[in-house]
Amino acid sequence: MHLVIPFAAPSGPQCQAALERLELPHLKTLLRTLTPHGELQGQANDLSPLQERVLSQNAFADGLVPWAALRARTLPKIASGAAWGLITPCHLTVHADHIAMQDPAALRLEADESLALLKAMAPYFLEDGLALHFLQANTWLVQGEALRGLATASIERVRGQKVDPWMPRTEAARLVRRLQNEMQMLLYTHPVNDTRVARGAPMVNSFWLSGTGDLPADAPPFLQATVLDTLQAPALRDDAAAWAQAWQALDGGPLADMARALGQRGHSVDAETPTLTLCGSHTARTWRQQPRSVLQRIGSALRSAPPTAILKNL
Repeated sequence: MHLVIPFAAPSGPQCQAALERLELPHLKTLLRTLTPHGELQGQANDLSPLQERVLSQNAFADGLVPWAALRARTLPKIASGAAWGLITPCHLTVHADHIAMQDPAALRLEADESLALLKAMAPYFLEDGLALHFLQANTWLVQGEALRGLATASIERVRGQKVDPWMPRTEAARLVRRLQNEMQMLLYTHPVNDTRVARGAPMVNSFWLSGTGDLPADAPPFLQATVLDTLQAPALRDDAAAWAQAWQALDGGPLADMARALGQRGHSVDAETPTLTLCGSHTARTWRQQPRSVLQRIGSALRSAPPTAILKNL
């Protein structure tokens, strides 16, 4: 049982201020009971957010965590060692001084709409040696050599945010920027968007490329963990009240369940050992159950910092 919580301590000033008022009794219990098990350092401008580095065991370069190649393994007859990427159909809004992406989940794209858009876009991608594959309505796969070594920003960096700082600027990414421009023109007059606009739904007017690269056969396995991402949306809005409420729900739900399971297990350690990772803006810290003597457990409880102090340092 490994729980990963992104946005446990976001950088927004309102959420930072709300940290002082958080009461998280089950998180407090877990941090006193579990043992620190390492940490990862990152930067707010990294292409790959900390939770993705945790899940991939920090085995890949920034912007090259190969989520697409991992998901491509579910496809029949895939090319061994191929380079892949994730395509997220999205709606970009142009403002006076920036371009922002509406959260793709808000598109509520239907499967038949998605397939029709993919069919229209596929020939343009194929001209650049990129083959599109349908995965689900809001996520496609793309395969091609141009994606090998092409670092891209995670979709989690731009979901509901400004995209300008995260646009790929390297020479190798020129084809991506060109395709984005071409698809904006193609999609503007596509019948799917005509139908969507008629019913008051946002247009699909662009795409985001992420999760690029190849997955070597000798790469370490990705962690089998549960990502609890309910803090993300309010954190990105710096909505302190909603973020604190989401924290309370996590503490009273999954963290309470882990604390109860920990009490029932005693001190045995195996593959199902309770493990907790908290991800902030700059640091991800992990705690894990490890065998300890009675004196060690008492000492740890006495020295344990309150959860708010730990969250402030993430």
